[in-house]
Amino acid sequence: MTASPLSQPIPVLAPMAGYTDLPFRRVCRLYGLHFGTTALIDSGALVHGNPDSESILRRGEEEEFLQVQLLGSIPADLQKATRILRDGPWHFDVLDFNMGCPVQKVLKRKAGAALMKEAALARECLQAIRQEWPGTLTVKMRILDEEDPAPTLEVARRLVDLGVQGLAIHGRLARKVYSGPVHSPIIRALREALPVPVVANGGIFTGEDARRLARETGCGRVMVARGCLGNPWLFREILRGEKVDVPREERLQVMELQLSEMVKEYGERGAMILGRKVISGYVCGHGFPRELRAQVVQVSTWRDFQELLKRLREAPLPDNLP
Repeated sequence: MTASPLSQPIPVLAPMAGYTDLPFRRVCRLYGLHFGTTALIDSGALVHGNPDSESILRRGEEEEFLQVQLLGSIPADLQKATRILRDGPWHFDVLDFNMGCPVQKVLKRKAGAALMKEAALARECLQAIRQEWPGTLTVKMRILDEEDPAPTLEVARRLVDLGVQGLAIHGRLARKVYSGPVHSPIIRALREALPVPVVANGGIFTGEDARRLARETGCGRVMVARGCLGNPWLFREILRGEKVDVPREERLQVMELQLSEMVKEYGERGAMILGRKVISGYVCGHGFPRELRAQVVQVSTWRDFQELLKRLREAPLPDNLP
């Protein structure tokens, strides 16, 4: 594709296990997110009725666009899981297949990024999915070489030949996980060579990071992952092209909103256990005293959370923070 990126790239939420649930997407949408994504769902778990699947797949009535991401390497399971996603009540706009997860327990199953080097198995998996999914099908993948685009391009072309209609490309090797530079020239080479849209992924923690990646790759859309955890304002920063300073009260109010939505979704106990990492994302690195940050792991009830929230509101902050 030869289209140049927009003056401000369009952000896409990356699928993140344990994070990109409906409560989190709702706060991100307050700040401009349109292209939302579920957390990845394992095909085997979906087929065998894992109770967590329901909350992973839940779609808000107000969500105009939602993509679901499917993980797996057993074609029969992928075919059954795709049928469930197709016939279920969610009406997902896009099905995305995961060929980029670098976690060892996933790689050992020849799933995720391992499929980048398993051409025959990857073909069987995509054929199984395509057989059941009539809508838009995309793949999230990683690069295979930091200098030469040819190996990654070879895989990408095979995927397109199988009916894949878009690619999100993380510009790091699987073995690097999230460390080191994002190799944007490889992403650019694929964008220029392929007949389908390419979304650039990797290393976005600020609006400037997003704009730089868009410039370097030529991609009009960029995928935002860890940088938006505890920071839904990142979507506004990307879309407006300006730095966003978040007042303390707004930060705490949005954190409280996300936790309250989690209580509705998971119940009080489940929400508070899951919510500890959410709270940490909002408060760590923003000047709150260490002793308060340490108390996050003690939050077990809504009352505990409210007491911590009160102390966070009253805590002295450095002069250069709002």
